[in-house]
Amino acid sequence: MKHRNKQLAQIALLIAGLAGLTLSMEASAADTPTNAGNIQAGKAIAFNRAQGNCLACHALPGGTMAGNVGPALPMKGVTFQQMFQTKEKLVAFLGDPEKLFPYANMPEFGKNKVLTQTQLEQVADYLWSLK
Repeated sequence: MKHRNKQLAQIALLIAGLAGLTLSMEASAADTPTNAGNIQAGKAIAFNRAQGNCLACHALPGGTMAGNVGPALPMKGVTFQQMFQTKEKLVAFLGDPEKLFPYANMPEFGKNKVLTQTQLEQVADYLWSLK
């Protein structure tokens, strides 16, 4: 009986260790550093009045003639990582904001084919880099 309990305890520790390893691998995959080129491309799209045009509604670091319809980005005290947990969720939000927030007053950049999937990912990389 004592030997059986010891085996069960070892199995439980092994399972817990594997679960922790899996979570650690998922977290490190989500925290993969973004390519600096993608950040710059995303910023260029966000600042471009003919493309992302984020400055029409949001104030962004280094932006000029910013709008005030939406919140200043990044929002004070809240990072994009806290809001969305993964860049993939941020990309999905930029593509179709109303899926996440049904009353969002924001263009559906992906759904309306304003930006390509690659451009949405670049804008997300730029926003993700803001602290």
